[in-house]
Amino acid sequence: MRKALIAVLFVTVNGALSACVGRLSPSADVMRAADYGPYPSDYKTIIDKYHEARFKDPASVQVQYLSTPQKAWGGLSFYPYFGYVVCLTVTARNSLGGLTESHLTGVFIRDGQVVQYRSANPSIEGTDVGVRDMCKNVLGKFDTPAGSN
Repeated sequence: MRKALIAVLFVTVNGALSACVGRLSPSADVMRAADYGPYPSDYKTIIDKYHEARFKDPASVQVQYLSTPQKAWGGLSFYPYFGYVVCLTVTARNSLGGLTESHLTGVFIRDGQVVQYRSANPSIEGTDVGVRDMCKNVLGKFDTPAGSN
């Protein structure tokens, strides 16, 4: 029993520490030297192609853009990757033909490809926090040049 308790405690503490480390920003030097790749001026086409490949009924996908691409980083602070984040809401038909509720979605684009696609889903614990974290510095930025972040 004692070994099981120690194992559970170890996993819990390890998970908590990993979550904290992952949320730290890369150093200022790393951010200045970062290569974000080319600005995705065709981001709507990139996202539309992603939807066509992933959704059962891509014609039903309704998108409302909440930002234009903004410079961002992902991954862990000690091993980050750089690119551009676009935030949007997505509504689509489910398998039964009904429309799903609109979900906040963060799309990370690098070199013309969707690298990460995260959609907040209240039925999956933690996804809301992850998407809000991804979009917190991007929401509402439409006319801000990507180079000024």
